[in-house]
Amino acid sequence: MKRLWILMIIAVFCASSNLFAQEKSSKQKILDRLTYMKEHLTVSEKASANFWKTYEQYLNDEMAIMDTYRKNLEKQGIKLGAPGTNKEMIEKLSDKQLTYLQDQKFDMRKKMLDLEYNYYKKFKSIVPPQTIQKMYNLEYKYKKTLTTTKKEPKKDPQGAVNTGKKKR
Repeated sequence: MKRLWILMIIAVFCASSNLFAQEKSSKQKILDRLTYMKEHLTVSEKASANFWKTYEQYLNDEMAIMDTYRKNLEKQGIKLGAPGTNKEMIEKLSDKQLTYLQDQKFDMRKKMLDLEYNYYKKFKSIVPPQTIQKMYNLEYKYKKTLTTTKKEPKKDPQGAVNTGKKKR
């Protein structure tokens, strides 16, 4: 049980870090994640329709929490970029904005954990615990691939790797 909670907390952190990237629409992100999960997670034929319907609703509810989080920050003039790109921007925020940012972050994380727990109860009435565990592992793996692909150095047209450092 302790391991499950640790995995849920890790999933919340991963979700919060991935949701700042706005290259794709929310619907496309949900569709991509749903497609990935359907390709990698085996669900019994009997439980399949109910599970995937519930899982899609979970993704929609999760995205709604993140959209609300972003909108609340933007109302206060706080616009975050992709993880790892915010250090300079955060240093420029006022104390009031920083406090608001932290309050919103904790509120969002609490909502995400409540959401995960509520859907965990729904999932365990549909599929066996092994399937739920595999789902959490796959979600972690999916979110991890999103963050690692964003951090890979870009190549210029000639094929040289751009490390982000200026040439002298």
